Amino acid sequence: MSGLSRIRGFAFNPARQFAEAKDDSLGDAFKYYIPLLAFLGAILAIVVSIAGGMMVSMLGLSRFVLMPGLPELGKLIPVLGVGTFIGTIIVGIIAALYISVWLHIWVYLLGGRKGLRQTAKAFMYGVTPCLALCWLPGTNVLVTPIWAVLLIIGGLIELHELSPGRSIIAVILAILVPLIAVAVVLMQLAPLLLGMG
Repeated sequence: MSGLSRIRGFAFNPARQFAEAKDDSLGDAFKYYIPLLAFLGAILAIVVSIAGGMMVSMLGLSRFVLMPGLPELGKLIPVLGVGTFIGTIIVGIIAALYISVWLHIWVYLLGGRKGLRQTAKAFMYGVTPCLALCWLPGTNVLVTPIWAVLLIIGGLIELHELSPGRSIIAVILAILVPLIAVAVVLMQLAPLLLGMG
């Protein structure tokens, strides 16, 4: 099955596509995830290069030199684009590994016993809308993240054979616990930071 038909399958017919992906290896999932991540990285690199070039040009900083020995600012814009591309891939791989392990803790606590590999596949296949479409204006804030969360839940139902309720709770806990922890830390730090000001 071609990459495009798999993308369409995960996006629009996830139950069937996840069922077909049950026996996929972790390597198969990465072979699917990395090209989509590279596609997103390329789009972001182009956007950052164009926006950076326009800003430098508008501010008249094309010939500005940040430090002696460095090229002019206008000549550093392609480096910014390449850095964005490489950074997107590195961050995307680290995020996939971290989020898969974190999500699997909750999946396991709620009865998922099919292994970390299935959780990682649910995540990597489930984020298809984010990687393929989040660069489009208007889709990146709500549409693609919600779509991805629904696909990840569907992936857990299919790959771990968890009930819909347990799959939903696992994903909600994986999202909410870090948000609550950050909120608590910020509330503890707020008086200190305000007192310093």
